[in-house]
Amino acid sequence: MAATRGVGTAGAERAGVLQGKAVVVTGAGQGLGAAYARLAAAQGARVLVNDIDAAAAQAVVQGIEAAGGQAAANAADISIWAGAAELIGECIGRFGTIDGLVNNAARFYMSRPEDEEEAAMRALLAVNVLGTAFCGVHALRHMLARGRGAIVNVTSGSQTGTTLQGVYGASKGAVASLTYSWSVDAAPHGVRVNAVSPMAKTPMADVARSYFTDRHRMPWPQVAVSPEDNAPVVAYLLSDAAQGVNGQVVRIDGDRLSLMTHPAVLHPPLESARWGVDEVAQAFEAQLKSRQLPVGVVGAELVLHPYALRYPRAADAGG
Repeated sequence: MAATRGVGTAGAERAGVLQGKAVVVTGAGQGLGAAYARLAAAQGARVLVNDIDAAAAQAVVQGIEAAGGQAAANAADISIWAGAAELIGECIGRFGTIDGLVNNAARFYMSRPEDEEEAAMRALLAVNVLGTAFCGVHALRHMLARGRGAIVNVTSGSQTGTTLQGVYGASKGAVASLTYSWSVDAAPHGVRVNAVSPMAKTPMADVARSYFTDRHRMPWPQVAVSPEDNAPVVAYLLSDAAQGVNGQVVRIDGDRLSLMTHPAVLHPPLESARWGVDEVAQAFEAQLKSRQLPVGVVGAELVLHPYALRYPRAADAGG
């Protein structure tokens, strides 16, 4: 079996951090999901590879088995309550339990707000939000009863506000909110819930590149980070080495590893006996306008604008 990048320690090779665990990965027929599934298996997990494309899921399973790992394919539609129940139930029936869930399945498209269409919006939200919620609920029922387990949701930097990705970003913001809430509910029972915000060359990245370069003749940088470069973070969060890590959104962007901030009330609050329109306006002019936070992925190398791209100077990026 090929060596895998170290999980939990920089530069070191570690094997088996998921030894014997039963893990479900949704949307694992290609891209990031396939990379998550392959590394989980390489680290000793028994993996249920889910993808609505049954042939793609089976191909990933064959690759895992050829490398000496254990895996099975599942083609349930996780955007349906019964499909999510079937998926989690198969993991428990096949492997005896479920120790980890990676909620990776997602749809993606780009659109100006005024060009959105109902069918596309509903299809995306059904997978990205309901699919994540459905699988998480069914997995949590088993994990909470057993007193152990880990869920890794997959969000995106788009949740912070990225041009032409309003509906997709909203879906990933919902996933982040699920992560925060579930982590609070599950922690007393020994279950951890975290999320990753990955960056990689995937079919989704190709869609974004095509949107700008083909449709609008605008420059778009190549994403050089591979899906495999993102997988160690997920394997770590699934493992017992991550005890004490809960309710976090971990951002992996090439050679950068960081945590994303949680939504929070900015302090100190302003106080007044009455907040009428005039009082609110005065508060903004006096203080709140200057406290506004930037929109988008703060610290990213590329700043996106609706009709142009620019690469910020170091000073603009805070460095």
